[in-house]
Amino acid sequence: MATALLMLLLSPALLMLLVPSEAPDAYEQETCQMFVEWKAKYRKTYKYTGEEECWYALFKDARRRVARDNAAGVTSSGLNGLSGHASGEIFVGYGGGPRMEEGSYEEETRRIFVGWKAKYGKTYRDVGEKECRYNLFKANRRVVVELNVAADGETAYGLNQFGDLTNEEVRESCDRRGGEMVGKLSARCQAAVAGDTIHELIRS
Repeated sequence: MATALLMLLLSPALLMLLVPSEAPDAYEQETCQMFVEWKAKYRKTYKYTGEEECWYALFKDARRRVARDNAAGVTSSGLNGLSGHASGEIFVGYGGGPRMEEGSYEEETRRIFVGWKAKYGKTYRDVGEKECRYNLFKANRRVVVELNVAADGETAYGLNQFGDLTNEEVRESCDRRGGEMVGKLSARCQAAVAGDTIHELIRS
Protein backbone atom coordinates (compact mmCIF):
# COMPACT_ATOMS: atom_id res chain seq x y z
CA MET A 1 0.00 0.00 0.00
CA ALA A 2 2.79 2.44 0.89
CA THR A 3 4.51 1.61 -2.40
CA ALA A 4 1.30 2.31 -4.32
CA LEU A 5 0.92 5.65 -2.55
CA LEU A 6 4.51 6.56 -3.35
CA MET A 7 4.03 5.63 -7.02
CA LEU A 8 0.88 7.76 -7.13
CA LEU A 9 2.74 10.70 -5.63
CA LEU A 10 5.70 10.38 -7.97
CA SER A 11 3.88 11.47 -11.10
CA PRO A 12 5.83 12.17 -14.30
CA ALA A 13 5.81 15.91 -13.53
CA LEU A 14 7.41 15.44 -10.14
CA LEU A 15 9.87 12.88 -11.45
CA MET A 16 11.09 15.52 -13.89
CA LEU A 17 11.58 17.86 -10.95
CA LEU A 18 13.51 15.21 -9.01
CA VAL A 19 15.94 14.42 -11.85
CA PRO A 20 19.21 16.16 -10.96
CA SER A 21 20.29 18.91 -13.34
CA GLU A 22 23.89 19.67 -14.29
CA ALA A 23 24.42 21.54 -11.02
CA PRO A 24 21.94 20.11 -8.51
CA ASP A 25 20.46 22.76 -6.27
CA ALA A 26 20.14 21.44 -2.70
CA TYR A 27 17.30 23.88 -1.94
CA GLU A 28 15.36 22.69 -4.99
CA GLN A 29 15.87 19.03 -4.13
CA GLU A 30 14.82 19.62 -0.53
CA THR A 31 11.74 21.52 -1.72
CA CYS A 32 10.80 18.63 -4.04
CA GLN A 33 11.08 16.17 -1.16
CA MET A 34 8.99 18.43 1.08
CA PHE A 35 6.38 18.70 -1.70
CA VAL A 36 6.12 14.91 -1.93
CA GLU A 37 5.67 14.69 1.85
CA TRP A 38 3.18 17.58 1.85
CA LYS A 39 1.09 15.90 -0.86
CA ALA A 40 1.01 12.66 1.13
CA LYS A 41 0.11 14.41 4.40
CA TYR A 42 -2.73 16.45 2.89
CA ARG A 43 -3.77 13.76 0.37
CA LYS A 44 -3.21 16.01 -2.62
CA THR A 45 -3.42 14.43 -6.05
CA TYR A 46 -3.36 16.05 -9.46
CA LYS A 47 -4.96 14.82 -12.64
CA TYR A 48 -2.66 16.70 -15.00
CA THR A 49 1.11 17.11 -15.26
CA GLY A 50 0.97 20.87 -15.83
CA GLU A 51 -1.40 21.27 -12.90
CA GLU A 52 1.02 19.49 -10.57
CA GLU A 53 3.94 21.61 -11.78
CA CYS A 54 1.93 24.77 -11.13
CA TRP A 55 1.01 23.58 -7.62
CA TYR A 56 4.67 22.80 -7.00
CA ALA A 57 5.51 26.39 -7.98
CA LEU A 58 2.91 27.64 -5.48
CA PHE A 59 4.31 25.36 -2.78
CA LYS A 60 7.87 26.52 -3.49
CA ASP A 61 6.76 30.16 -3.32
CA ALA A 62 5.01 29.50 0.02
CA ARG A 63 8.15 27.84 1.39
CA ARG A 64 10.27 30.87 0.44
CA ARG A 65 7.69 33.24 1.97
CA VAL A 66 7.57 31.26 5.25
CA ALA A 67 11.39 31.22 5.44
CA ARG A 68 11.55 34.98 4.82
CA ASP A 69 8.90 35.61 7.51
CA ASN A 70 10.68 33.36 10.00
CA ALA A 71 13.99 35.13 9.35
CA ALA A 72 12.29 38.49 9.94
CA GLY A 73 10.76 37.24 13.20
CA VAL A 74 7.23 37.39 11.82
CA THR A 75 4.86 34.75 13.15
CA SER A 76 4.04 32.37 10.35
CA SER A 77 1.64 29.48 10.06
CA GLY A 78 4.36 27.48 8.33
CA LEU A 79 3.67 25.10 5.49
CA ASN A 80 0.14 23.79 5.88
CA GLY A 81 -2.72 22.54 3.73
CA LEU A 82 -3.10 26.00 2.19
CA SER A 83 0.53 26.18 1.04
CA GLY A 84 -0.45 25.22 -2.50
CA HIS A 85 -2.83 28.15 -2.99
CA ALA A 86 -2.18 31.62 -4.31
CA SER A 87 -2.32 34.06 -1.40
CA GLY A 88 -5.12 35.99 -3.10
CA GLU A 89 -7.31 32.88 -3.04
CA ILE A 90 -6.70 32.39 0.68
CA PHE A 91 -7.47 36.00 1.64
CA VAL A 92 -10.74 36.00 -0.35
CA GLY A 93 -11.67 32.63 1.15
CA TYR A 94 -11.27 33.96 4.69
CA GLY A 95 -13.62 36.85 3.93
CA GLY A 96 -16.61 34.61 4.63
CA GLY A 97 -17.30 33.62 1.03
CA PRO A 98 -17.63 35.64 -2.15
CA ARG A 99 -18.85 39.21 -1.85
CA MET A 100 -21.74 40.42 -3.99
CA GLU A 101 -19.39 41.97 -6.55
CA GLU A 102 -17.18 38.86 -6.60
CA GLY A 103 -19.18 37.26 -9.45
CA SER A 104 -18.73 40.23 -11.77
CA TYR A 105 -15.06 40.51 -10.75
CA GLU A 106 -14.61 36.84 -11.69
CA GLU A 107 -16.28 37.34 -15.09
CA GLU A 108 -14.19 40.43 -15.80
CA THR A 109 -10.98 38.66 -14.73
CA ARG A 110 -11.78 35.69 -17.01
CA ARG A 111 -12.22 38.09 -19.96
CA ILE A 112 -8.99 39.93 -19.13
CA PHE A 113 -7.15 36.59 -18.79
CA VAL A 114 -8.20 35.54 -22.31
CA GLY A 115 -6.90 38.82 -23.79
CA TRP A 116 -3.74 38.71 -21.68
CA LYS A 117 -2.95 35.14 -22.85
CA ALA A 118 -3.35 36.22 -26.47
CA LYS A 119 -1.17 39.31 -25.96
CA TYR A 120 1.72 37.37 -24.40
CA GLY A 121 1.27 34.14 -26.39
CA LYS A 122 0.57 32.10 -23.26
CA THR A 123 -0.45 28.49 -23.71
CA TYR A 124 -0.75 25.77 -21.12
CA ARG A 125 -0.03 22.09 -21.25
CA ASP A 126 -3.42 21.02 -19.87
CA VAL A 127 -6.66 22.32 -18.33
CA GLY A 128 -5.31 21.75 -14.82
CA GLU A 129 -2.33 24.03 -15.41
CA LYS A 130 -4.56 26.59 -17.13
CA GLU A 131 -6.88 26.75 -14.09
CA CYS A 132 -3.96 26.92 -11.66
CA ARG A 133 -2.32 29.72 -13.68
CA TYR A 134 -5.65 31.53 -13.91
CA ASN A 135 -5.90 31.51 -10.10
CA LEU A 136 -2.41 33.01 -9.90
CA PHE A 137 -3.39 35.61 -12.51
CA LYS A 138 -6.51 36.48 -10.52
CA ALA A 139 -4.50 36.86 -7.29
CA ASN A 140 -1.92 39.01 -9.09
CA ARG A 141 -4.71 41.14 -10.57
CA ARG A 142 -6.00 41.80 -7.04
CA VAL A 143 -2.52 43.05 -6.11
CA VAL A 144 -2.46 45.34 -9.15
CA VAL A 145 -5.86 46.76 -8.17
CA GLU A 146 -4.53 47.37 -4.61
CA LEU A 147 -1.39 49.04 -6.01
CA ASN A 148 -3.44 51.35 -8.20
CA VAL A 149 -5.71 52.30 -5.29
CA ALA A 150 -2.64 52.96 -3.09
CA ALA A 151 -1.02 55.02 -5.88
CA ASP A 152 -4.06 57.33 -5.81
CA GLY A 153 -3.89 58.06 -9.53
CA GLU A 154 -0.16 58.86 -9.60
CA THR A 155 1.02 55.61 -11.19
CA ALA A 156 -0.97 53.03 -13.10
CA TYR A 157 0.17 49.44 -12.69
CA GLY A 158 -0.84 46.61 -14.99
CA LEU A 159 -0.28 42.92 -15.56
CA ASN A 160 2.76 42.15 -17.69
CA GLN A 161 4.14 38.83 -18.93
CA PHE A 162 4.61 37.74 -15.29
CA GLY A 163 0.88 37.88 -14.58
CA ASP A 164 0.45 34.13 -14.11
CA LEU A 165 3.61 33.48 -12.09
CA THR A 166 4.41 33.22 -8.39
CA ASN A 167 6.85 35.70 -6.85
CA GLU A 168 9.42 32.89 -6.69
CA GLU A 169 9.04 32.23 -10.44
CA VAL A 170 9.35 35.96 -11.16
CA ARG A 171 12.53 36.12 -9.06
CA GLU A 172 14.02 33.16 -10.94
CA SER A 173 13.07 34.69 -14.28
CA CYS A 174 14.50 38.10 -13.34
CA ASP A 175 17.70 36.58 -11.94
CA ARG A 176 18.36 35.04 -15.37
CA ARG A 177 18.45 38.54 -16.84
CA GLY A 178 21.76 39.27 -15.13
CA GLY A 179 23.06 41.75 -17.71
CA GLU A 180 19.88 43.79 -17.79
CA MET A 181 19.96 47.05 -15.85
CA VAL A 182 17.70 47.13 -12.79
CA GLY A 183 16.15 50.39 -13.99
CA LYS A 184 14.73 48.59 -17.01
CA LEU A 185 13.05 45.90 -14.92
CA SER A 186 9.39 46.07 -14.00
CA ALA A 187 8.46 46.99 -10.43
CA ARG A 188 7.62 43.35 -9.77
CA CYS A 189 11.00 42.22 -11.13
CA GLN A 190 12.82 44.80 -9.02
CA ALA A 191 10.95 43.67 -5.90
CA ALA A 192 11.63 40.01 -6.68
CA VAL A 193 15.35 40.56 -7.28
CA ALA A 194 15.54 42.53 -4.02
CA GLY A 195 13.84 39.62 -2.24
CA ASP A 196 10.69 41.61 -1.51
CA THR A 197 7.16 40.73 -2.44
CA ILE A 198 4.88 42.87 -4.52
CA HIS A 199 2.75 43.40 -1.38
CA GLU A 200 5.68 45.32 0.12
CA LEU A 201 5.44 47.77 -2.79
CA ILE A 202 1.87 48.53 -1.74
CA ARG A 203 3.02 49.47 1.77
CA SER A 204 5.91 51.68 0.60
